[in-house]
Amino acid sequence: MKKMVLGLLILLFVTVACGSIAPMTPAQPNVETIVAATFSALTASAPPTMEAEQITPDGTPVNTAEISFLIPNGIANDATSVTGTEVEFPYVNPSNGAMPQHVKFTLNLYALSGTQLQPHIMIFRSEEYAQYTENTAAIISEMQSLQYVDGQPLSEKLGSDFITQIHAVNFKNGSGVRYLTQVFMNFQAVNNEELFYYYQGMTDDDKYYVQAILPINAPFLAVDGDPNGPLPADGIPFNTNDFPGYLETVTQRLNSTDTFSFTPYLEYLDALIESMQVTGF
Repeated sequence: MKKMVLGLLILLFVTVACGSIAPMTPAQPNVETIVAATFSALTASAPPTMEAEQITPDGTPVNTAEISFLIPNGIANDATSVTGTEVEFPYVNPSNGAMPQHVKFTLNLYALSGTQLQPHIMIFRSEEYAQYTENTAAIISEMQSLQYVDGQPLSEKLGSDFITQIHAVNFKNGSGVRYLTQVFMNFQAVNNEELFYYYQGMTDDDKYYVQAILPINAPFLAVDGDPNGPLPADGIPFNTNDFPGYLETVTQRLNSTDTFSFTPYLEYLDALIESMQVTGF
């Protein structure tokens, strides 16, 4: 662009110097006016810079009576839904009986295989979910007043002992928060078989509570939870003598990992959530 304008200036200078342009009259624009107009026209037609562009992944739209969302390319092929009362993770103990009726969307041909959890999104009626246990009641209460700002601590009612990459994520008619986590049944390594992206959100009218559980991998984590298992070259050794210290080290490392270094891209999982429009059931 600068070269084009410089060329025009040189051309105009040479033309004037050689007398090819008739003497200016008051009705004629001067050289400065011509150059300014040319520069304005060129800059107006210039393409936007990279800084002005936003990443908007292409993908597969999912549209049902309950919800619509976009699955970015590279995440999954499509989604299937069922409505039921099955006890869902993390409530693995069925002693409280069947869960309230909810819709569950399972993502098919997901980017990862061999993980302990299926990639899925669930929708509950908030009032019914709150009546399931004291814990679910506390979650709904927290979600109704949630105004999370990145960088602040997350309420214990919404989090766990191991959470990282905490980030507020809004969808089309609601808001919530996501983080990466792993559920520990004993002392084990943070690993790619069990690490997952966890989202909790609520519609703006407080009628529906949304959960998403999406497995995710980081390049430096162990394949599985075996404390003595092999690690990548830049992996973090398991410390049996200081488990809290080990978790803190992994947390800091995950927090500093670029979003496009995860599989699937953390940025694209956020984009999936942001695309949701929950209409209920």
